[in-house]
Amino acid sequence: MDHFEMVEKLSQKANVTYEEAKATLEKCDWDMLDALVMLEAAGKVKTTPETSAQYSTQPQPQPAPVQANGKQEFVSGMQKLWNFICNLFKKGNVNSFTIFRHGEELVTMPVTVLALLVIFIWPASIILLMIGMFCGMRYKFSGPDFAENNAVNNAMNKAADTVQNDKNQDQQ
Repeated sequence: MDHFEMVEKLSQKANVTYEEAKATLEKCDWDMLDALVMLEAAGKVKTTPETSAQYSTQPQPQPAPVQANGKQEFVSGMQKLWNFICNLFKKGNVNSFTIFRHGEELVTMPVTVLALLVIFIWPASIILLMIGMFCGMRYKFSGPDFAENNAVNNAMNKAADTVQNDKNQDQQ
């Protein structure tokens, strides 16, 4: 590399004028590394974002995440709602509601069917469940989400026992 090329290269690397680069190289006996160190020590090296690199072990602030536009948020929300509904139906279909009379199983249906009956014909379904209790029927939820002695089944058994006791007292 000839002297002209060296001056040009040092001028570009250190971001100094041609004259400063040439004078420094002459002082350093045309040693490029020594010239660069001398310029840095003198504080003449002007750094720009393109010519400098910085490294640090300190945490740097992260750029703010890009906000999704309204359409993406809507689609994401609808996807979450759909997943929730699907999971609800799966749980309702693996668990069941059973109606017993005198210890004999009369009807077993998925909890989803019971929920739909209560939602769409709630007055009739609630009244029928109450009348059934007065006729000696008992109700039980079973499945992976209902333990053998859970609070719901215990409450339904307590209600059926109370109705049965009241019925027995009225007969006496």
